[in-house]
Amino acid sequence: MSKIYSRETAEIKRFFSDTLAILHVAEELKRHCRPSLHGKRFLTDAQLSEKLGISRRTLQDFRDRHVIPYYRLDGKVLYEESDIEDFLMSSYRPKF
Repeated sequence: MSKIYSRETAEIKRFFSDTLAILHVAEELKRHCRPSLHGKRFLTDAQLSEKLGISRRTLQDFRDRHVIPYYRLDGKVLYEESDIEDFLMSSYRPKF
């Protein structure tokens, strides 16, 4: 005889529970993954300031003093990830 499934059936409850878990993982991936353009990855002003632990005003100061390279597209500022890595490596000072 065929089994009848309802939303109270253990298999259906598990299916929906697993589906919700997958949706949560997908949301996390969406928040943390950034698409690339021609193999280059970019950070916004807000993302970079959070990543470096500095204010957006400090980033503005760096741009004004030509300390870090950036792109300005229709008022939005973008930083190429590899440029920031190069800047950080050039600023590195080993301990004594």
